[in-house]
Amino acid sequence: MDKISPFNLKKFRQETGMSQKQFAEAIELPTRTYRSYESGERGLTIEKFRDLKEKLGFHKEYEENRLRARIDYVRISFPSLRDLESFCKNFLYCHLTEFTEQETRLMNYTHLWQRGNIWIFDFFDKTETKDFQACLQLSGQGCREMEVLLEHKGVTWQTFFQNLLYAYEDCRIKRLDIALDELYKGFGREDEQIHLPELIKRLYAKEIILKSLKKWNVTGGGSFTNNEDMEANHGLSIYFGSRQSQLYFNFYEKRYELAQQENISLEESLEIFGIWNRYEIRFSDQKAQGTIEEYVNGVDLGEIARGVVNKEIQVYNGTNQFGSYKPDEKWQTLFGGVEPLKLSTSPQPYSFERTIRWLTHQVSNSLALVNEADKIMQTEYMKMIQNSGEITDRGNAMLNLIKANKQYET
Repeated sequence: MDKISPFNLKKFRQETGMSQKQFAEAIELPTRTYRSYESGERGLTIEKFRDLKEKLGFHKEYEENRLRARIDYVRISFPSLRDLESFCKNFLYCHLTEFTEQETRLMNYTHLWQRGNIWIFDFFDKTETKDFQACLQLSGQGCREMEVLLEHKGVTWQTFFQNLLYAYEDCRIKRLDIALDELYKGFGREDEQIHLPELIKRLYAKEIILKSLKKWNVTGGGSFTNNEDMEANHGLSIYFGSRQSQLYFNFYEKRYELAQQENISLEESLEIFGIWNRYEIRFSDQKAQGTIEEYVNGVDLGEIARGVVNKEIQVYNGTNQFGSYKPDEKWQTLFGGVEPLKLSTSPQPYSFERTIRWLTHQVSNSLALVNEADKIMQTEYMKMIQNSGEITDRGNAMLNLIKANKQYET
């Protein structure tokens, strides 16, 4: 079973502000026993570490059905997208003829293809200039429209991104928004939900610890201004970070926005849509790329988003007998039970393992079919497929690296 390193245990204890003696008492261990964990004399399993954290108020497990994750904005750049017709057919599951064309000056492009809220940018004069750079943009509504196309083909978002990243090796995820919706627990249970005005008070009381997102600001009124006519506005929003940074949070009272949009009461909004707050995590550039690479390698998207929030924001509610902050129960209900996740700002290098993962996900079923068909028809299509491939320059570089590692091992 995996063990927690003594260094990480000490770092966690120091972040609580407690001495070894105080920490041991708080987690109901003899001081000598705790010190043996921190010194490395005893091994501390991850499961035991979670048990200890639970005694401090941190959640050991994530409570299901509290948050719903969805992709809410995507922008992907393609340095050289020559065949738009093939791109639409094979990856967007629609035809280029379904798009309308118009001039644009957005993002320094001159040409825009539109299919509802699914947009593709490129250049009118690309044939003459040989500049085949293009950009796919899906707004929030565009993501919903894309989901309809994907569901019709039985394709998931994860497979969609896998296909793009492996077919267009130089494509880059420029922006990705993940929306985490806090679901409404029902009439009479409103006190169990996160109330953004309470978070504002915690920020002023310095009971919220921000790691890298040092800046925050508030817009809107909502219950923060004690406005009784809440249906008339969009509610309260808290922004963490800078729009120019690679990570940016927007927490807002989605229930009020929906009530205003649909011209219905707040009570109707909650009962119809079932959404209390929305926690929007905006990734850009390398962090957006890193998020999608985590996703295509099998990590749940909601788990990624919650892990990033858990890494950047810790919410507390008062102190214990040792003067250390106590984790806020409601915040732990939503974002506890998951390990903090720090996304790398450096794109992961292409690797042989990545190729194997893609073949396993995307090609293995088809190859199994061809192999069985060869046996039945006494053909050699599998051999034909293998012989038709060529090793690229990057492939040769990878093979040389594998050989060098093999020699080093021996």
